[in-house]
Amino acid sequence: MTGTIRFAVKADIADMSDIDSLVSTLPWSLAQFLTACEPAGAAERALVIETSTGTAGFVVYHAVLDEGSIYNIAVAPGQQRRGYAQQLLLAAMANMVELGVLRCLLEVRESNIAARNLYDSFGFHLDGVRSNYYRNGDQREDALLMSKLL
Repeated sequence: MTGTIRFAVKADIADMSDIDSLVSTLPWSLAQFLTACEPAGAAERALVIETSTGTAGFVVYHAVLDEGSIYNIAVAPGQQRRGYAQQLLLAAMANMVELGVLRCLLEVRESNIAARNLYDSFGFHLDGVRSNYYRNGDQREDALLMSKLL
């Protein structure tokens, strides 16, 4: 399936926050989303994907000089497994290339197999591990550091 991708604006923050709270163990604050929805030209940016039923997901990324980072990518539970995360990732990387980014970085929870499979399918490779980086209730979880040359 395909959706319409566009830059996020302040009016999208509530939808982005709602989606994040449904899929993340530590959802972002409204202030974090606000920073990503500032006018185009800022280092931190966000894209949303819309379908006929509303906002299906988002990606937040950062681009400075020749390096970019994927900070957060999420798709609403009822909209998953439809290719929306792939479309968002492709759009974010394409925008990074337009901005002169040569390398894209990200980190992912070790247990997030779906995201790891997505990143593997796009050619991201493992660069390292941050041990016990994420909280998961009373437990800690490793962050996998990945990157891809664009």
